[in-house]
Amino acid sequence: MTLARIRQTIDELDAEMHRCLVERSTAIDTLIKVKGTSRPGAAFRPGREADMMRRLVARHEGALPIWTVEHIWREIITTFTRMQANFDVGIDQGVARDALRDTARFLFGFTVALHGYADAVSTINHIRETGTDLGLVSAEQPASAGAWWRALGRPSAPRIMAMSPYIRIAGRPAEHPTFVIAPELADPTPPDLDLFAVTAIGKDPWPAIVAAGGTVLAEAGAEKLIALPVGTPVAALAAHAGFEDVARVGALSRGIAIGDVDANPVLYERLGEAGVS
Repeated sequence: MTLARIRQTIDELDAEMHRCLVERSTAIDTLIKVKGTSRPGAAFRPGREADMMRRLVARHEGALPIWTVEHIWREIITTFTRMQANFDVGIDQGVARDALRDTARFLFGFTVALHGYADAVSTINHIRETGTDLGLVSAEQPASAGAWWRALGRPSAPRIMAMSPYIRIAGRPAEHPTFVIAPELADPTPPDLDLFAVTAIGKDPWPAIVAAGGTVLAEAGAEKLIALPVGTPVAALAAHAGFEDVARVGALSRGIAIGDVDANPVLYERLGEAGVS
């Protein structure tokens, strides 16, 4: 194959990608007309996005890094989602300021405006007040942040809807562990994990939580943020594990771990497990 022919092939592929984007835009226009949706939270589908990402990873091959494909895909999704329901993004600037901004641009591109807030609770309060925006909160908070997750899950309060990175793989950018916070979703796809704020009483609840297939995501004294498989009998577990004041504060789809990377098996499926490959 000649150099000219290779360049022609590249030009044809570029034109085809553009045609597909135009076609997708037309489909979104039709969707908006059918659904008529501009309601807060109505356009966010974290479970559907997770399923699309699993399929993207399963069919990916070649030298192009998977995180490049993920970023392009997320830029496209954000742009078209914002056409359905306008939103901006609030970011927690109390921890790893530059890392959180990098994560925001990786996940949402440059279509959305970013608004910085002093800490996790301030970011959550912004989401509650707007009723439309998303937020990013670092999963690695200082002790002074306390049980920041208690600001979630109350009536009309925001909830955790996703985590980043969704794909864990060596070498990827924007790898700071982060929660994506959203207004209450209008029609969420069933998740893999439910997230709860709990207060430990007496004994350490860790062993019972782990035995139930769950994990502790954050702690502030007796206050815990825990993840449990959907369908876990929470009341019975609370009595057995020794915790009370249980409040559901969000939900997650499990992410994907590729290669020899450290990843919590409750939060991440290894490539090759059911539902991934």
